[in-house]
Amino acid sequence: MMSARVSVIDVAELPEASRHAFDLEVAPLADGRSLTVPVQILVGTGSRPVFVAMAGVHGDEPEGMLALLDLARELDPGRLKGRLIIVPVANPPAFAAGSRLSPLDHLDLNRSFPGRCDGGPSLRLANRLFETLVKPADLLFTLHSWYSYGIAEDFIECPPQRGPVAAAAWRAARASGFRRIRVVDWPDGLLARVAIANGVPAIEAEFGGMGRSLPENRARYRDHVSALLRHLGMLEGPPTEAAAELCEARHVLAPAGGLLRMRARLGDDVEAGAMLATIHDLHDRALAEVIAPWSGRIGAHRTFVSVNPGDNLFTIFRPIVDAAGSSA
Repeated sequence: MMSARVSVIDVAELPEASRHAFDLEVAPLADGRSLTVPVQILVGTGSRPVFVAMAGVHGDEPEGMLALLDLARELDPGRLKGRLIIVPVANPPAFAAGSRLSPLDHLDLNRSFPGRCDGGPSLRLANRLFETLVKPADLLFTLHSWYSYGIAEDFIECPPQRGPVAAAAWRAARASGFRRIRVVDWPDGLLARVAIANGVPAIEAEFGGMGRSLPENRARYRDHVSALLRHLGMLEGPPTEAAAELCEARHVLAPAGGLLRMRARLGDDVEAGAMLATIHDLHDRALAEVIAPWSGRIGAHRTFVSVNPGDNLFTIFRPIVDAAGSSA
């Protein structure tokens, strides 16, 4: 499919039962190239709902990228109601570098929203994505992987239910088919947080990691997006009904730098005070122990042996009782 290079996308003006590929212009760069973002739009019948599915906000998290491209190829716009906007690689410079951060300015795009139209490359990119694609949406779903140097069980994130927009995000999270919902107060600049603050329900998922894209993970990610399309009434079919466990999570950071010797593994249940790993110097002399701060399940962990002080080594999930998510 050929793509058109554009500076503006008016989704409402696109003809029904059609598909489109655009390269959305962001800014000229120092070497003469232009920073652009790939966007595919599948247009069904009617102007609403508008659903934005976005991957590649971090360049080293490919699970969602290929999943969205697979879904875009498989879906027939004639079966859709509303408009599906797919952004498979939201941060092309970081993707090209295989990096979480943009090599153009060393910023984390997912801490840069809503961006600035007169800022540096990442701020301009954030602004163009947010103003052009996200603000008109009825739902935003961002597809992430864990860090390229770590791995995670799959889960979806929602903020505590504070107001009707967050409540709509919770309904979408429950309908997505994920079996674990992490209740989290997102940091400033994170896309989903900024979207909700501007009236757009938003959810963010984590899946896999280690900088890889596995066929089984791509298939499951496609299933989650399809479940959200049914939830919005954009695809025919019954909504997904999956009992989801509500969790909170705590990161365990490295107390020292050196060589990491793991004792706990993904999916292990651990007790508070348990030894999760040890850190050694380059002669293998023990420097520090890594201790679980609370009881729960290892939902993610680092896979690289080298660590620096403060690196995230483990993420421990534990259930929370409050079904509204207001306790987190």
